[in-house]
Amino acid sequence: MTKGKEKISNGYQDTIVLDGEGVAVPQQYQAPPKASWKGRIWDTFDAPPDEQKLLFKLDAVLLVFGCLGWFVKNLDQENLATAFVSGIKEDLEMLQNQYTTATTMWTVGYCIGQIPSNLILLHVSPRYWIPALEIVWRLCTLLTYRYPALHWILGSYYKPNELAKRASLLGTSAGLGTLFSSILQAAAYTNLDGHHKLAGWRWLFIIDAVITLPVAVLGLIFLPAVPGHSGSKPSFWLSQADLDLAKSRMESVGRAPQKPLTWKRVIRYSKSWHFYLLPLMYMVWNNSIKFTGIMAFWLKDKQNPVQRGVSERNHLVMPITALGIIGGWLGGWLSDGVFRGKRWPPILIANIFCLVTALALVNLPLWKNLDGHFALYYLSGFGTNFAGLYFAWINEICGADAEKRALILAMSNDASFVLQSIIPNFVWKQVDYPKATKGLWYTSALCILLLFIIGVVRYLHNRDRSLAIRAANEHADGSLPEAQAEDYNDEEKRRTPQKRVYTMNKI
Repeated sequence: MTKGKEKISNGYQDTIVLDGEGVAVPQQYQAPPKASWKGRIWDTFDAPPDEQKLLFKLDAVLLVFGCLGWFVKNLDQENLATAFVSGIKEDLEMLQNQYTTATTMWTVGYCIGQIPSNLILLHVSPRYWIPALEIVWRLCTLLTYRYPALHWILGSYYKPNELAKRASLLGTSAGLGTLFSSILQAAAYTNLDGHHKLAGWRWLFIIDAVITLPVAVLGLIFLPAVPGHSGSKPSFWLSQADLDLAKSRMESVGRAPQKPLTWKRVIRYSKSWHFYLLPLMYMVWNNSIKFTGIMAFWLKDKQNPVQRGVSERNHLVMPITALGIIGGWLGGWLSDGVFRGKRWPPILIANIFCLVTALALVNLPLWKNLDGHFALYYLSGFGTNFAGLYFAWINEICGADAEKRALILAMSNDASFVLQSIIPNFVWKQVDYPKATKGLWYTSALCILLLFIIGVVRYLHNRDRSLAIRAANEHADGSLPEAQAEDYNDEEKRRTPQKRVYTMNKI
């Protein structure tokens, strides 16, 4: 060990000094380098020249395709909600709980395919699989599996100090899809309503289908396989040197390449806290932000003192999404920059914000203080685009196992929509709008539960970090054995004499 000196490798701190003795830190737990002022804006500025070129290429392909794909997905997904307040309710006589039932049916389809899709990505190159899903989505607007898949791909190419900003951009592109859905519906209603005997809301679905196909073609041409995948081969934009550099970058931060996935490994995953708590955390968060949809119903309600037309209603809800996009960007940049790779602080702040907003809304009389309602409805959007940060955190917690990352990312997204396919039938009933008292109390309860879960995840991740450092320092080279930190929970192994171990700084 190095005495009295901290060692820095590739910008990541791989040895820390405690009580005068150097202690090795496994790669996946090493602290990211301190960024320059330019690096805080975009980390590529601080990267070595060869990595700068690679990052530019990856950003140009993965971020552009990912953001376009998620934009189109959310544009399509939001159509039903947008159309509901733009004429579909009356045209199709959805006067009771048909809207809730329709969204439940969509969510069930969403849930069925996510986990199989992410596991298929372990064998089939994203270049073929994701565009195929884009085309199927265009045909039936059902298979929205690519979101957790794209976050898995980001986690296979970007280091911890690079991940949150990009994951947040991917997440907030969903907000842009929602925002554009309102703009497009207002335009379709104003300019196309009645053309060829079709209502404006029907034109929205037609236009979205036309937009989706070019995105699938882009993916087929540009998307690469992840480093270490059997399909990872040079292309017209990614050379063999680029592929080798991408692989070495992931090795330098402990991001493991792919290995065969066996039932034995899945059973081992099921014995770790990651298998249960990480999907639960994302599920609770994803279902705690559904109160943002109340405003459209509030504006449309006949008891509202100020009645508004279809176009105006679609425009008035847009600031909710806009504030969500700003909040998502702010969280991603702060996480990679000021918080030095910590994901939990901005996540915690956003959750508290949602809790306060929901409690204020449920206690504000429905048709009094209209300005207050507008303000609270708009503020409810602040925490809605933090999916990127949650997925970045999961990517890093499970970073030492590519298959585990793929499985738990898919499980997390799937769990959120399993709950979402059931609960709205009880707490978000169409007939309960626009007050939605049960839904707001449900949101508040989820926010409180999430506070507890975030604390537990942080505690267990810190514990795993200490156990991993203990394991690494059993070896002269400081490497971490194949058994992961959770295997060191075994009491017999705890009693085995080890080298001196220190309690590490909190992460």
